[in-house]
Amino acid sequence: MWGKTIQIGHIGEPEARTNDKGNTYVRFGINMAKKSTDEAMWLNCIIGGRFAEVMKDRLMRGQLVFVEGALSFRKAQNGTVYTNLMVDTCRILRDPRSANGGAGDEEEDGEIPF
Repeated sequence: MWGKTIQIGHIGEPEARTNDKGNTYVRFGINMAKKSTDEAMWLNCIIGGRFAEVMKDRLMRGQLVFVEGALSFRKAQNGTVYTNLMVDTCRILRDPRSANGGAGDEEEDGEIPF
């Protein structure tokens, strides 16, 4: 069975870790709520390998991101089921650190160059 999940949302605080084998992982939550007034619904996302090494310094809380990957389910000993998105693609769509909020590079007259 094969499946792919795509989400767009704002991320929570990313956390980078390195395991005993020296592999880097970045874990963050993505808020899947449709409106800012809706209750937050979080999906755990995990980026691994070389991609995690590149993204660990670029991801920041509050960014609007596009993520794509496969869902992973893990059942704990107490019966709780944990759902993670194993991220293959992560694109930063809007970054609150940028001067214009990441809205894109527009010319001074307000026209979008195409």
